[in-house]
Amino acid sequence: MLASFLFQDPTPEQAGASYGGTERVHPLGLAALGILMLLMLVLPRRFAGLPIVLLLCFIPTGQRIVLITLDFTFIRLLLMTAWIRMFIRREILPLVWNSLDRTMVVWAIVSVLFGTLQLATLTGFINRAGMTGDAMMTYFFFRMTIRKKEDLAAIALQFILSGLAVVWFFLFENRTQTNMFHVFGGVERFTEIRDGRLRCQGAFAHPILAGCFWACCLPFYFLRGQLGQGWFLTVVGATAAGAIIVLCASSTPIMAVVFGLCAVGAWFIRGSLRWVRWLILLWLMVLHFFLMKQPVWHLLARIDIAGGSTGWHRYHLVDEAINHFYEWWAVGTPRTGHWGIGLQDVTNQYVAEAIQGGVWRLIVFALAVWFAFAGVSRSMRMPGLPRSDRMVAWGLGTAVFMHCMNFIGVSYFEQIYTLWYLTLAAIGSLTLVPGAAPVQQISLISPYALQRA
Repeated sequence: MLASFLFQDPTPEQAGASYGGTERVHPLGLAALGILMLLMLVLPRRFAGLPIVLLLCFIPTGQRIVLITLDFTFIRLLLMTAWIRMFIRREILPLVWNSLDRTMVVWAIVSVLFGTLQLATLTGFINRAGMTGDAMMTYFFFRMTIRKKEDLAAIALQFILSGLAVVWFFLFENRTQTNMFHVFGGVERFTEIRDGRLRCQGAFAHPILAGCFWACCLPFYFLRGQLGQGWFLTVVGATAAGAIIVLCASSTPIMAVVFGLCAVGAWFIRGSLRWVRWLILLWLMVLHFFLMKQPVWHLLARIDIAGGSTGWHRYHLVDEAINHFYEWWAVGTPRTGHWGIGLQDVTNQYVAEAIQGGVWRLIVFALAVWFAFAGVSRSMRMPGLPRSDRMVAWGLGTAVFMHCMNFIGVSYFEQIYTLWYLTLAAIGSLTLVPGAAPVQQISLISPYALQRA
């Protein structure tokens, strides 16, 4: 009887669209949340991110508590606990503010303002405020937690150890076509099949996002090895992450790995990357205006690596977003289904930013990405900066590049958003992002370099 109570399936719906506003709490999930909140309060600062990593990997996002129509997802409750921890333990220290920090705050303001104007309802305001509140709590929590490159290596280790456990759940799902995490709700019990291949997802909201999540963790693994923390666990963890990516059976995360390898290889031509970027842009213009009958973004329709990919849908979405610019440029648009068959499914983060907050939110989002890359570039060009700090900057730039390539083929939601904000926060802390005095930044990133200078 006890087992049937603990493992009942009260929430069989798929994560994503149908569980918002409805309380779904499984006894095991609630117990896990309590343990993780306790760990958040007592663990040393270096391991303060561990409860968040564990929650992302093992508890579906369908778990939530609803109070007076307000959704408190488990990740939101854990982030609130994280900030309580920082207040109690006096871990909130003055930041050396840079342009990325300021841009993230502006992005949050724009998201709430134009999202509310678009929906024109109190519910719309609450939804956007909750979403941006989660983003700000995540970004600035990791901005203050990651103070040196060893902190980033510790987070990489947490992802490695979690991945070594997660891969067994994916293997079980692949062998049995049953997702063990369905008992929590928010994910389907039986694994989706596409073109005869199982698309495993574990506790993640979608197979594509599961693959993209672990693909974008790989640069952190690489940095941990480069920082002298040991290559054995790094290689084993990367192998487990690679297995998860394959079991997801999606093209987007596989392409993310390919782009990541290209970015790593670009280290050897880093002095010429400016010319490479211009040559790529020039070649795309030649394709668009002279060689292709379709627009250059029609190349998206030709991508199919894992089989059964919906590349044409992604091309069609971008094409129709451009054609319907007049609909969304001011404050965004609440619906896109009338653009074409299936286009209510917005599988492009750039389009998602545009329709959720108009051209203004898209511009601010692009500025955040630009400042992230600018921080990497300035770190690479700073005389006297140790090689290890340059490698950290390059690895973080690789992670951002992989996310940016993912954005072309998928719009983020649920767990992977946390990884995105974590990556930006690490760049804000460990690279020379414009907008702050380089001397102040270097004194935090690498005091040794400041002494040499």
